[in-house]
Amino acid sequence: MNTSMDPVERMISAVSYLWILFFLPLVLMPRSGFGRFHANQALLNLIWGVVFGLLVRIIPLALLKWLLGLVMLAYPIWGIVTAMMGLEKPFPVIGNFNLIQ
Repeated sequence: MNTSMDPVERMISAVSYLWILFFLPLVLMPRSGFGRFHANQALLNLIWGVVFGLLVRIIPLALLKWLLGLVMLAYPIWGIVTAMMGLEKPFPVIGNFNLIQ
């Protein structure tokens, strides 16, 4: 698990979890492994959000919709907190996929 002590790097990585801003670390700090890790996690979060949006329209069970919504809220909070702490902790379940090399 890598860490970052640079506050700018940590802030940019944290902001990448907001909606479609996953590309910010790739553009603003292209050589940072820390930024690349969080850009990948943010992209996974965005893809999960699209899948979740489609599932909500299909699933008739309100409880399952509520649970998926809770997970959808937890992932970006997890990412922002770990980025601000300077840690590289992958998301549970979906965090082990590498989409950005």
